[in-house]
Amino acid sequence: MKLKNSILAISALLVLNACGDFLEPNSKSEFVPRDAVSLNELLLGEAYQRDDLDEFNAFLNLLDDDIEASSYQEPSSGFDANKYTASFTWQPDMFEMMDNANMRTTNIYKSYYELILGANAVIDYLSEVNDTEENINKVKAQAYALRGFYYLNLVNLFGMPYNYAPDSLGVPLKLHSAIEESPDYLARKTVREVYTQILSDLHTAEEAYLMLPESEQWSNSYRTSLPMVQLVLSRTYLYMENWEKAAYYAKQIIENKNFSLQDLNDIPMTTTLDGRTINNYISYASNKSSETIWPYGYIKDMFGWVSEYVTNTNTNTNQRMHSYFQASEGLIETFVDYDLRLTRYIVSSPKGWSDEMMYMAYGKINIAPTTITMTQNNTTIEKDYYLPKVVTGEFGRSLRLSEAYLNYAEACAMLNRQEEATYALNTLREKRFDPEDFEEEQFSSQDELIEFVRDERRRELCFEGQRWFDLRRWGMPAITHTWHDSEGHSSTYRLEECDLMYTIPIPNEAMQKNGKLIQNPLPEKRSPISTTSN
Repeated sequence: MKLKNSILAISALLVLNACGDFLEPNSKSEFVPRDAVSLNELLLGEAYQRDDLDEFNAFLNLLDDDIEASSYQEPSSGFDANKYTASFTWQPDMFEMMDNANMRTTNIYKSYYELILGANAVIDYLSEVNDTEENINKVKAQAYALRGFYYLNLVNLFGMPYNYAPDSLGVPLKLHSAIEESPDYLARKTVREVYTQILSDLHTAEEAYLMLPESEQWSNSYRTSLPMVQLVLSRTYLYMENWEKAAYYAKQIIENKNFSLQDLNDIPMTTTLDGRTINNYISYASNKSSETIWPYGYIKDMFGWVSEYVTNTNTNTNQRMHSYFQASEGLIETFVDYDLRLTRYIVSSPKGWSDEMMYMAYGKINIAPTTITMTQNNTTIEKDYYLPKVVTGEFGRSLRLSEAYLNYAEACAMLNRQEEATYALNTLREKRFDPEDFEEEQFSSQDELIEFVRDERRRELCFEGQRWFDLRRWGMPAITHTWHDSEGHSSTYRLEECDLMYTIPIPNEAMQKNGKLIQNPLPEKRSPISTTSN
């Protein structure tokens, strides 16, 4: 079933909308489902992060060290750079700055709780529907899987890392769709309490999936599945530093015959299209990939700031400008020159625009080569650009097999099971090199192995929304970002080691609507540590 058609077919059922505090629903009596089919449709409309649902993590990649600002370009009239610099320079008022700059997708706190509300409504109705045990378990598994996944994201955005301060404030736990008598549930629970609930939800989903026939535990669709739950469990235990369980669940995915690693050698470097030679890239956010376990999210939310910016010049000529960001030198330096990911995951800018500029237009999403006719130096020319292509059934991110190999390698490395970790790394890397170039890695110490695993995770998962969370649990290192303010002038900002902004602020809108919330400790307004004029 096509996702868009499913959404249109159930539009009459979508009646649960979040109220002011982002946790409360409208009356449950507005819609009373009679069977599991109705609940299954309600899940799709109200609890899934669909390919057409925006306002999720539009700025997450701007926080980490895998990007840097590209060269200065004169912005269009009315363009406010704060839509980018607010998070790129780790400002404590980042949400207000983005709102004032008319950035459309900022309040992810609200967005996540609206989806949790949808999952809660389905969970609440489970005991009221009349259907077979199998159909009810299908719905139950999805609802708990989604809620656990969303709380894992929420607590890692707005709470401290589990391995650093588990008893610090996390996020509120709203577990029912009804309005509760006591307002205490609106208060923030500890990180530990939130993780306990995440594990409870994920294990409940796992148990429900295991009660289904094997053929119903995974299908090549947009729905959650047993392997999706197992991968999120592996990630959760990894964040908790429960290495044994992280390895156990990662191994379940690795041994699942439904998935296989994509050999980058099987993808030709170029394709001829309409007489043009274009580069080929992987789409790991598509369920067409043999590695994809579960695709999710809106492409422009995840990568809208990758696309080149359109500006109107004084002559009213539409001009296509290069992206404001590019892959960082630090990321590029982790690759050896013959690593195929360097040309499949990260692409060079079109010739003639900028020397050796590295864009973040890469094949982990559906990037469409687009020819733009523009005026440059009073001459009309055509250039190729790579822009996010938004079509039904194409998503921004995915959970995929390679993460399971990396989770397993990291967990085994931490347990000093060097042979198992090395085997997992080499199995993955063999698919990322030409056979003539590939050499198996060997490690002389546990520390060397751990360092390599972390670099490999950075290479393989770049721009997939994982780097920020990894930096948090690996000690919250210092990061510097340089922004080009004007022609010949740059300002450098620094996120200090264990900086308060490694836990982002709760949006003021949420604080105003929920008096029980306590804001995260915030630093002073961040100023540049240095400026440069050329």
